[in-house]
Amino acid sequence: MTDGQSVMPQSHRRFPLFDPLRGFAAISILIVHVALFTGGYSDTWYGQFVSHLDIGVPFFFLLSAFLLYRPFVAARREHHDRPAFSGYARRRFLRIVPAYWAVLIVAAIIPGMAGIFSGNWWVYFGLLQNYPVYTPEGTCAVDVYRCALPQTWSLGVEVFFYATLPFYVIGMAWLVKRFKRGSWLAVELAVAGVLSVVSFVVVRHIPTNDFESVLSYSPIGRGFWFALGLALAAVSVWAQERPSEPGFSRFIARRPVVPLLGALLIYLWLSYDLLGPAPQAVFQLYDVSDYLISYIAFGVIALLVVLPATFGAGRQDVVRRFLEHPVCVWLGLISYGIFLWQFPVLIVALDGGVADWWPSLQLPVVAVVTLAGTIACAAVSYYSLERPLMRWGRRSFGSPPPQDPARPATSKKPATS
Repeated sequence: MTDGQSVMPQSHRRFPLFDPLRGFAAISILIVHVALFTGGYSDTWYGQFVSHLDIGVPFFFLLSAFLLYRPFVAARREHHDRPAFSGYARRRFLRIVPAYWAVLIVAAIIPGMAGIFSGNWWVYFGLLQNYPVYTPEGTCAVDVYRCALPQTWSLGVEVFFYATLPFYVIGMAWLVKRFKRGSWLAVELAVAGVLSVVSFVVVRHIPTNDFESVLSYSPIGRGFWFALGLALAAVSVWAQERPSEPGFSRFIARRPVVPLLGALLIYLWLSYDLLGPAPQAVFQLYDVSDYLISYIAFGVIALLVVLPATFGAGRQDVVRRFLEHPVCVWLGLISYGIFLWQFPVLIVALDGGVADWWPSLQLPVVAVVTLAGTIACAAVSYYSLERPLMRWGRRSFGSPPPQDPARPATSKKPATS
């Protein structure tokens, strides 16, 4: 996978196990959408298991927050120049927008997703469909799953986060300076905690007006998931500053199975009520309290799974060897395409009658066909569009920011607060 790494941002190279997690997250979202259309999320034991696989969304949010925020924290701690926001914006645009626009246009032609060539085209091309800036028309008003790329509601939230992150970076730098006598990490964790609590309040309340709707689909409304990534980024920089490896990171590095088992147990509880009453399947939630429990549990599961990829990534145990397998790495490289292409491919499969091939096994059959088609489209998208654009961006605008300036902990004394 050297070829893929040649265009991989430096921040990703420091945490190479993150990209395979992105690939699995994209596939989990695909499977849960198949379950939605086939109605197979409650009929069988495996249907119950996939009913909460929309857990891929918090993985995307957590990983994005970590990878994008960590270079800024590391530069601040080492008293280096802050990475330029202009370069950050260009890289985000080239990585996200062209591929999204391309899939959007193809989806309007095959399988004929609505809205893209309507008077509201600017809404869908601008990833504004989450917000009360327009009135849905035609098919989009009655069937959101046949309108544009329905799964990209989460991409709209991510882009909102990209736009607000520079303000968070500036604000945190100012705030940390105000508390010179205290621990900078404590300030980081406190702010992440406040963001989490505010998001709990937002999630607990059903939007009743335009402002609340915007808030719900903002980085604040999904703040707990982003806050976990922001906090983990700060903790990883703090751990790297220590003269010796902190006990908790050493434990995770040596025993990656422990947090993974914890994540699995929570997920099984959500799916099968193993530890007592749990929230209903994601497509059957009518109680905001249920959703709040799932929202918190999803974040905790994502954090537990990401921890072994954050600490001890260079170790050779069964977990990390699995994530380093070429297939897993490759799925990570094309994960954005898997996320974008899944709905057009799913609709084509359903319109082509795939669900009728084996009625008693609709969910697995449609899932396999959709996954195969999606991976093929994602590979074409990556090699023909995404990778060339990333290379062009590096040639035209210079390389990404250098590797996080924090040096190995054994070669320096910890920075002062």
